[in-house]
Amino acid sequence: MGTEDPMRGMLRDEIIKAIRDVRPVQYTREDLARMTRGQINAARKAGHLDDLLMGRN
Repeated sequence: MGTEDPMRGMLRDEIIKAIRDVRPVQYTREDLARMTRGQINAARKAGHLDDLLMGRN
């Protein structure tokens, strides 16, 4: 029972790829250091800072 159905693995991989394709690129603290206040605010609104704001980066 330790073997996984290959179709299930393929579907999981496709779902993960689709999520990455839809999700905005995440900016790092280093990126923020080179940005203006206006650029940072626009990036936050566009979802580019989600990882930083949620403590994932």
